[in-house]
Amino acid sequence: MFDVFRFAWFAVRTFMGVIALILAAYAAMWLFVRIHSVAMRNEDPNAALNRVKSYYAQVGQGRNPASSSPSESSDCRTGRVSACRR
Repeated sequence: MFDVFRFAWFAVRTFMGVIALILAAYAAMWLFVRIHSVAMRNEDPNAALNRVKSYYAQVGQGRNPASSSPSESSDCRTGRVSACRR
């Protein structure tokens, strides 16, 4: 009979532990978001997009359109994809 109560107490402690772990994770995420939003208050919201656009603009300037398309004598048609990658 005592084993039933001991198992019930174990189940209650485990349930409360899982709930406490979930609440701790939620609080940690909330705190991280608050700190991040305060740190990024004065930043440009499109900064990442602008960096990506400038990167692609720089990469596009150095690309030669003739070398990007496979030639007729290339092995791309025969299924050798590694020969096509440059």
